[in-house]
Amino acid sequence: MLAVLGVFFPLAALLGLLGLAYVATPDVPRITGTVALILTIAALGVAILH
Repeated sequence: MLAVLGVFFPLAALLGLLGLAYVATPDVPRITGTVALILTIAALGVAILH
């Protein structure tokens, strides 16, 4: 079950980013940078808790 979620969430995020690129192309770099920062902080939190 955990592996399914590990595949589903990144695919959903990628699909959302592609949808955003289709709708609002000029905003993609700012939003992508913010998402990268959030994912980095989340990965750091998981690494600390693990």
